[in-house]
Amino acid sequence: MISSLILSFLMSFLILFFVVLMNNFSIASLIYAAFLIFIFVRMTFAEKKSDGNGVIYRRIFQSVFAVGFCAAFIADLIAERGSMAITSSAMSNAELPFCHIAIPQVLTPLLITKSIIFPARISGHYAAVASMLLIWLICTLTVGRGWCSWICFYGGWEEGFRHVSKKPRIKVLAKNKEIREFQFGFFFFIILASLCELACIYCEWFCPFKLVTEYSPVNSIPSLIATILFVGLFLGLVVLLPILTKKRMQCSTLCPFGAFASLTDRFSIFQMKIDSEKCVGCMKCASACPFNAIDIKTIQEKKGRPEITCAKCGECIKACPQKAISYEFRFTQKKSGCGCGKKSFSNPVFKDLFSPGTLFRFAAFSFAVIMSSGFMIKTINMIIGVFVK
Repeated sequence: MISSLILSFLMSFLILFFVVLMNNFSIASLIYAAFLIFIFVRMTFAEKKSDGNGVIYRRIFQSVFAVGFCAAFIADLIAERGSMAITSSAMSNAELPFCHIAIPQVLTPLLITKSIIFPARISGHYAAVASMLLIWLICTLTVGRGWCSWICFYGGWEEGFRHVSKKPRIKVLAKNKEIREFQFGFFFFIILASLCELACIYCEWFCPFKLVTEYSPVNSIPSLIATILFVGLFLGLVVLLPILTKKRMQCSTLCPFGAFASLTDRFSIFQMKIDSEKCVGCMKCASACPFNAIDIKTIQEKKGRPEITCAKCGECIKACPQKAISYEFRFTQKKSGCGCGKKSFSNPVFKDLFSPGTLFRFAAFSFAVIMSSGFMIKTINMIIGVFVK
């Protein structure tokens, strides 16, 4: 109880600083701050009651953020351009907001050609290349691929749709390995194609979120084909398949940033652990995992951790009846035979405050608060404006 109160106080202070104080105590900032504090406090006390119980609040936050982000983003585009369509002047002046999904596509050409192939500003913009690369680097060293399940403003769409149905209509557990193989195969295809064409191929042809952000004007046969692809992929991978499978299928099959984050996740200080001694092989964790990161072989071969695509969402912790899954520090040393293993806090309050799960959730939610505040406050202001009029 004491540790939960301490965590709630610390997070409330962080929220009041980054959300309320930084926005001059506006009504919208107070509303959003109240929502964030409610989500974190309920999540923290739910986790204290039973490990994994707080995941519902992660789901709520990410889904709300996804809708709020797109609403604010679209409003900015319309105010600036008059529509969601990308203008020729925005392209020629490199004024497009730099998207995190483009990061793996621009890195290889950047190393070889010393140039940025995405038409965005290097600095001086809220979504400039330099700022997004810095955010990615910090994220990589802390939460790793936890970005996808806690912070990504696109992933919230799938998170919301996958909870429309109570049970999956299509079960993909037997195909988890093949799904992962497809994602990395598609990832390397995108990287190679982007290098050959010196263009962000995924952004130009395969990104389903063009439907809810910005898109190229339909003025030619190729642009018409690209638009059909965008609409079909959004409806198929972001809406329909998450409802039918209860999995985040776009994140698990198509997203190049998700595959890239899986490869760089080894630099994160947090990881998931499966205690093979407690595990009874019920496979409930595998069924619950939205990223297809646990399959039959993972459990049968007693690998001790999920597969590489794990996004640390915590759904497996909630699903496991034996409580055999937990967060763990990647640098934790195994106990040796002489008993000089890792040190632990004797005080239960400090032990809880500095546990891997507690620190990971605090770090991930802090990241999400900072990333979401500007967009969500804009969206709340728009909603207030509708009622005030």
